[in-house]
Parts: sequence; C-alpha cells; structure tokens
Amino acid sequence: MKKAFFNYCLFFAFLTLAAVFCQSGLVAQENQVQKAKIFAEEYPLISDSDMYCSILIWDQALPELKIVGSEREEERAMMVDSDTFYVNKGREEGLEIGQMFLAIDIGPLLPKMGYVSQKKGKVRIIRLEDHMSVAKVEKSCGDVRVGNYLIPFKEKETVIGKDRGYDNSLKPGESLEGKVIYLDTDFNIASSGHWALINIGENQGIKTGQQMTIFRQKKPNFPREAIGNLVVIDTQKNTSTVRILSAREAVEKGDIVQVK
Repeated sequence: MKKAFFNYCLFFAFLTLAAVFCQSGLVAQENQVQKAKIFAEEYPLISDSDMYCSILIWDQALPELKIVGSEREEERAMMVDSDTFYVNKGREEGLEIGQMFLAIDIGPLLPKMGYVSQKKGKVRIIRLEDHMSVAKVEKSCGDVRVGNYLIPFKEKETVIGKDRGYDNSLKPGESLEGKVIYLDTDFNIASSGHWALINIGENQGIKTGQQMTIFRQKKPNFPREAIGNLVVIDTQKNTSTVRILSAREAVEKGDIVQVK
C-alpha cells in the first residue's frame, strides 16, 4: 500500500514538472515568435535603386569627367550592362584602372536650387590612355548615354527600419520643416514608391534615413492635414532626395514636409 502511494506521488510530481517545463517552453516559443514578428516588420527602407538610380539636385560646377563616345554608338544611343565607352580624361589626369564612377545626366535648372539630375548607373575604368580612358557599364539604371557626366562612386549602406506612418501629432514649428519642390513623375503628382526633392538638406541638418511627415494645407489660414510619410534617401547641401513610403492622397509640389 505504501509502495503504491509512493509511486502515485512520484507520478504526480513528474506530471507537475512536465507541465512546468511545457509551459516554459510555450512561453519561450511565444517570445521567439513575437521577436520574429517584430523583426519581420523591419526591412531595408533604402534600396540599391534608391541609392544609385534616383534623382538629385546638382548644385556644383559641372563634373570634369564626361562620356564622349561609345563602342556601339552608331548602332544605338543607349548603353546597357557590359557596354564599353570612352571618357575624356586619362592617365595624365590621374585616373586609374578599376576606379568606379557613377554616371549622371544633368538636366534642367531648378531656379535658386541647381540642376535636376538623374543617376544612371555604376561604371568602371578598364583601360587607360594618356588623355582618354575606356570604361565599362557595370550596372545601368536604364540608359547610360554619350554626354553623361561621371562622379566618384561611393558605396552606401542601407537603412533598416519600418514605415512609421503619419498623423497630425506634429505641430507647426515643432521640428524642421521644408517643402516638396520636384516630383520624379510625368505628372504633377506622386504616390507611394515615387522619388521627390525637398528644399532642405545637409546644411539644415537633414540625414539619410530620416522619416518625415507630409502635410497639406489648402489655404494659409486652414489647418493642415497629414497625408503621407517619406524617407530621406540622399542629401545635398540645401536639398534632399526622398522616397514616399505611404500616402493616402497624391503628393504634390508645395506640400509641407516635417521631420519626425
């Protein structure tokens, strides 16, 4: 009888311990799932395309390096990956084999700001002459062409995060504000995924990766309304390139942007 009672107590204790371990395991598993969910919400906010194919304001003297011809320019104007072309500087001007550059197309002047320009892709110097070089398109963004300029290529790091959304919690003057001055579309409006330019940059303290709320104010004496969220993908002296992360209405030139 005593032995049976002892066995019963031992079995009960075993069940209790098993339940405790099982519960601990479930809690740990739930915590791991929760962490996985949190991690899954974060993603690269800035893509390679944002870094090396987007628009910018060129507010300096024109670059010295320029594409002056291509191996197949008689066949087609647009160059693609692996095509070779000729650059107007060479060994005597300090170029070296293997140097990487970013091809850019410098476009129309935006008054008081600079030239609206488009990054066209990464290129590499593969052969040198005294005053000319041969280069190859490493990764194009659509249409590298004769006449494009070359600027030094700088490897950039992406920013990991998540869209912080938008609401009316920011008050006017609470943080740095600017305006949308250019939209990279064929229309006068833009939506999620589009690039745009704003009129504040490095000199005003803007940094890559910052998120900003987009506001619209119908009239000067009307309250403004939050309509979207954007992330800064590149900065210049007094302007920045941004990508719209989310928006409930089409973004327009003149809309207000404010640092979160």
